[in-house]
Amino acid sequence: MIQFEYFRPKSLEEALSLSARFGDKGRFMAGGTEVINEIRGGRSKPEQIIDIKQVPGIGAITPTANGLILGPLTRIRDIEKSDYLQKYYPALSNAAGSMASTQVRNKATVGGNICRASPSADMIPPLLALSSTLKIMGINTEKTVPLNEFLVGPGRTIIKPGEIMTEIHVPGLPPYSACTYIKLSPRKQMDLAIVGVAITITTDASVSRCSYIKIALGAVSPTAVLAAKAAQLLTGNLLTDAVIAQAADMAATECKPVTDVRSSDWYRRKMVAVLVKRAITSSINSIEITGTPAYGQNN
Repeated sequence: MIQFEYFRPKSLEEALSLSARFGDKGRFMAGGTEVINEIRGGRSKPEQIIDIKQVPGIGAITPTANGLILGPLTRIRDIEKSDYLQKYYPALSNAAGSMASTQVRNKATVGGNICRASPSADMIPPLLALSSTLKIMGINTEKTVPLNEFLVGPGRTIIKPGEIMTEIHVPGLPPYSACTYIKLSPRKQMDLAIVGVAITITTDASVSRCSYIKIALGAVSPTAVLAAKAAQLLTGNLLTDAVIAQAADMAATECKPVTDVRSSDWYRRKMVAVLVKRAITSSINSIEITGTPAYGQNN
């Protein structure tokens, strides 16, 4: 284990000050499930660790008048078990429940999962499909960026030393909407995704025509990506089996999978089409069964 200085700030201001002071030689730590493994494996050698677990105000699940705010320190286990998220944002709770082991989910945070920027990160595709935005703060700066602009490449984001994510804003869903996340992996939990597919869809009142859809694909490109052409094909059209199948095949052409120890690029692309079709069908069934009450924090 390498030697490093350890700091535990008690406020956001103190955390930002320390990060600005140490620059790229310091690392934030929340749950620690990634940074500790990176240090042990020699993949990261920070000179300072800034443990932000005690920073108040950025670790809650907060319904708002126009959606939801997730604090980046929110534990994955809390997202998995939240009754509110299971009702209004099931893709988030399902993605959280598919990650790692229960022990890891009790430590890992949603902000850490996003900032690690792994192509196979489970929380990113559903947040991307839900059009989430992130609030980033520095000592004298504040900006809000869409999640897809936050991700630059494997393990890389736009966040700079002296900046920290303080909020994840998820818009509310209108009536006749559903969000779904489906993960393909050798085991239900513990394993990284071979393919992850998340969709958010809104239909007309008859649940026969698509009025809006976003399709996010994980583990099949350098970062999670939106299948824009497939979404365009579905938007405004009747949700027939033929159209859904055509859109699923289109989505498979909008990614850049690689061959690695877990899967071939050919298999990943084939499974994108399968999972997109499955996710759309599942979402339509959910809308038909539940009637999808209008989103709202008081419902």
